[in-house]
Amino acid sequence: MLEILTYPPVLRGFVVLLLSGITFPVTGVYLLRMNLLPLRFMLMHGALLGGAIALAFRINPFWTTMAVNLLLVWFMIRAARGLKADAGFISIFIMVAAIGLAFVFISAYNVPAKDTMGLLWGSIFTIDKLLAVGFGAISLLIVAFHLLFYRKLKAVFFDPAIAHSSGVNEKAIYNFVVLLTALTVAVAMKIIGALLIDAVIILPALIATLHAKSFKGVVIWASAWGGIFSFAGFFISYWARVPASSAIALIATFVFIGIYLMKKIKK
Repeated sequence: MLEILTYPPVLRGFVVLLLSGITFPVTGVYLLRMNLLPLRFMLMHGALLGGAIALAFRINPFWTTMAVNLLLVWFMIRAARGLKADAGFISIFIMVAAIGLAFVFISAYNVPAKDTMGLLWGSIFTIDKLLAVGFGAISLLIVAFHLLFYRKLKAVFFDPAIAHSSGVNEKAIYNFVVLLTALTVAVAMKIIGALLIDAVIILPALIATLHAKSFKGVVIWASAWGGIFSFAGFFISYWARVPASSAIALIATFVFIGIYLMKKIKK
């Protein structure tokens, strides 16, 4: 089975998938700790909109998706501040608008159904060298941000008000977490598609919270689980002839159920 890694596109896809599986769950931990789970739905729909625009005008969906998600995040933050409303409510509005626009582009420009499905499922074997560099840059940015602002992140996650009184700019931390998540979702869509983004970002973080005892432990275990799911999912998908995204999601689901049942038995 390892002979498939001798093909450059396959090897590149495997490396990107593994690297993403290790680093992307860190943003999932942030989303869980800051109660920003609704944000990912907006970003997933934004990713679909960016992909639909790219397909309609025959341009690279990777960069279009990233640009659209960054624009939506900017609008959400500005609107939430201007209206003094909860960002979650604003994200729901944007989510509905984004998916509506996406289908307008798909319908108006007669985007083939198979291309639309490609947006939903993704493909790790269509990643070229430039995109691989982009994935690597996002992964490094996640690691650098976490290491440089670890103490400030802990303070904000513990209590934003106390963090602010201690001199931590919690708004800047919040904004950067949202920005980082937008970038992560945009690039994750290229690997596993819009529908199963949670398999790489949220599920490893969620599983880690079931057994890790500290914030540091949750981050480490989320990265470890993400790496394990990506590694195993890649080879199982090749063996079972199923999409890597589906294999990763199913493995994560079985692990979650197993850990949950073990905790119930111990009680």
